[in-house]
Amino acid sequence: MILDLDSYNLKVLKILLNYKETIIVNLFDEVMKNTQVILNPKNLISTYNQTKVRYHIVTEPSYNQTSIKNSEESVIRHGVVTAHNPKVITPDFLYRMSGFGDEAKSYLKELNKVFNRNEPALLYSYKNESTDLEIVSGNPVEVSERIKKRLVNKSDNHTVIRGVNSLWDVSLFKFIFDYTKQSSKNNFEELNKSGLLEIKDGVPLSERKRIEELFNQAKQGKVRFEDVHKELDEWGLFEEYQDQFFSLLK
Repeated sequence: MILDLDSYNLKVLKILLNYKETIIVNLFDEVMKNTQVILNPKNLISTYNQTKVRYHIVTEPSYNQTSIKNSEESVIRHGVVTAHNPKVITPDFLYRMSGFGDEAKSYLKELNKVFNRNEPALLYSYKNESTDLEIVSGNPVEVSERIKKRLVNKSDNHTVIRGVNSLWDVSLFKFIFDYTKQSSKNNFEELNKSGLLEIKDGVPLSERKRIEELFNQAKQGKVRFEDVHKELDEWGLFEEYQDQFFSLLK
């Protein structure tokens, strides 16, 4: 019997990849089923300013899964998610952005055919700062309800989440996704009422306003010249604003 090693290795690789894919899908399903927001933030994502949300993710300890006798303890992870105010963009802007490979650019090109290349959309960005971790007595249901009771009347933006310990950051991401979805309609409506969704020469009015603010901040030394240059390049506007940019360097 002649063994084709290349064919054999290929089959083994396929089995391993399928197995890995199955595990990933199963883990994803576990997070979706077992992540629950117990306390929602008081405020949605602001249209014009940063929004901070203090999160408290309660999970069952990992050692409970390997121990014969489960202990009545919970892990609490605390942190802050900062949501930057949404940026008005267009499909054409995404296509010009650096960092996308050929396949992504092909997809974006098709997107431009489905939607107008200057159709306004919102781009959200976030920063996560994990602050501390503690182990407390009580199961996750009891502990999350205790935290909710303590925070429900606070004026700050808090959220309490019951999640999966080994994938707590994915539980956090699920919350961020849902929070963004809840906020986006309000953000669109406010930007539309203010006229900032209007597109002029392929650029949203909100972006032109942002660029002028960047120039003012650069004059005051609050932002770097490189940041202004990057913003102009991303929108293909450097030639239009080059005189104003070079005046910063004098």
